[in-house]
Amino acid sequence: MAINTSIQWCHSTVNPCMGCLGCEIYPPPGKIITRLDRELSEIEKSWRAGLVAEILRQIIHKLGANLPDQFLELTTTNIYHVRMHLNRFLSETYSATLGQLAQNIIEEMVKCYAARLHLSKAFSIVNPTRHANKGYAPTFESITRFPGRVLKMAQSTPPKKTDSPWLDGQPHLIFLSDMGDALSRVTDFEFLLEDTIPAIVSSEGSRKMWLWLSKRPKNMAAFAMKLEGLPQNICAITTITSRETLYRVDELRTVKASSRGLSIEPLWERIPAEELDLTGIDWVIVGGESGKYQNVKLFQLEWAEELRNHCRENGVAFFMKQLGRKPFYRGKELTLKDKHGGEWSEWPDGFAVREFPECFKRLTNQNTEKFILI
Repeated sequence: MAINTSIQWCHSTVNPCMGCLGCEIYPPPGKIITRLDRELSEIEKSWRAGLVAEILRQIIHKLGANLPDQFLELTTTNIYHVRMHLNRFLSETYSATLGQLAQNIIEEMVKCYAARLHLSKAFSIVNPTRHANKGYAPTFESITRFPGRVLKMAQSTPPKKTDSPWLDGQPHLIFLSDMGDALSRVTDFEFLLEDTIPAIVSSEGSRKMWLWLSKRPKNMAAFAMKLEGLPQNICAITTITSRETLYRVDELRTVKASSRGLSIEPLWERIPAEELDLTGIDWVIVGGESGKYQNVKLFQLEWAEELRNHCRENGVAFFMKQLGRKPFYRGKELTLKDKHGGEWSEWPDGFAVREFPECFKRLTNQNTEKFILI
């Protein structure tokens, strides 16, 4: 729980559950292994399908020889942690080129910020005696509930963010699930109904706006149906990163909610305006990818420009979060001091736009004692 977060589009963050079952920025192990086999075989002609998995299992079992079997599974967490061991094995057995390529692929594919924090603060097969930091899931795949967190946030005082003038006049905006996806599993619905929703609709919580993000809007729709609609002070948000994930927009529209948003971050390719239907969408957040320069995809500002104009034409609030680590504009790469590209004083003219839906302020009118379920 962070009362005062550096995330530009909210004041605070809270997680009733830590961890996630994965997505395009934290891919399942099978997807990583498939790519490794494919690209390594392009260099090493003697390579055969399935060899990467065999080598990874050998490394994991050697490192965790004294651990129970459940710690020795071929998970994304374990693959990431043994990436340098894989590099060493391939370098000694085949070539340094092959070893470095394998490590680079793993580091490039595991992009999720929340997952990276878990990888550095929770269980590691390379350091098996290290205990997970308090408040984290044992591994990112091991979704863990933390009862009472949301109630504590509901009772908190909004931070004063003098360095974020775009937040002036907004209610206390709380990003729900920045360190995982609380809606990854249907089996967590009962916990969320008993722990999270009562806090959100409490007398204190009802004066705050809860920005609930999930990459599983179909699950969010099913969860909302159990309430006959989400409370009015929840904005239902999903993420899209490319044209391949545009299906989530249609799924989000099925969520019974008073407001909906899209987090288009990291944006990996142009999403043509004609392919992005903004019907039923109140808010669009856009941003480029951050991370190590060699591992991030470039971000063409023209893509954001097109989406900004599309939002204006459709009466949708537009929020430009960051330009990321590798921004390009009019054919040239921009050199920015802020490695995330989040300092808007460095941006070209016309991009410093950080808007919120009008309904956020309307729903938190001081005369309203409590939000009702819709």
